[in-house]
Amino acid sequence: MVIGTSPFHVLIESFGTGITSPLLSSLNIGLKIIITYYGLLLVAGSVLRIRDDRRSMADFLVRISARKLPWLVLVFVISVAISDILINHFLSLAGVQAQVPYFVGDSVIPLRLGIIPLNIPLSQGFTGIFFIAVLVAILSLAASLYQERVTLVKTDGGLHFRRIPEPPAPVLSPEEEDAAETTGTDR
Repeated sequence: MVIGTSPFHVLIESFGTGITSPLLSSLNIGLKIIITYYGLLLVAGSVLRIRDDRRSMADFLVRISARKLPWLVLVFVISVAISDILINHFLSLAGVQAQVPYFVGDSVIPLRLGIIPLNIPLSQGFTGIFFIAVLVAILSLAASLYQERVTLVKTDGGLHFRRIPEPPAPVLSPEEEDAAETTGTDR
């Protein structure tokens, strides 16, 4: 038996024959739609950033989308861990001496059919698409950090990147400093 998982596809094979579940297929389609939606928002926000009049909308789109993609991957990993724990628990309740590997690994499920012993090999791992989803999540986090620190400036030579400087600390007069120190005290 082979089990391969990613946010876009769940592969379950038994003796070379694929096993499909309408529930898993529906969940995969839903995740594909959600991740594609947030990916398109991220691209739209990055493209709109070029125009000064659309900058606030671009910042909003990037902020919304770039922080959702890593959460989707994290929720997927947590759901795989929870399902592995539940499968192992239910197998032990059924009296089957088997241990499903957590995330990645191989194991053997020993069954006994009358006098015939049967060993079912089990291999579980993430598909290559999962690693692409992790890469996209990392890039979206980098995009959100990059979006906050760099801006695109139009000059005579074309478009150039410019770092957004940190705002300077406010300079207070001595009277304002004294007022700030005494605010909220009984002096």
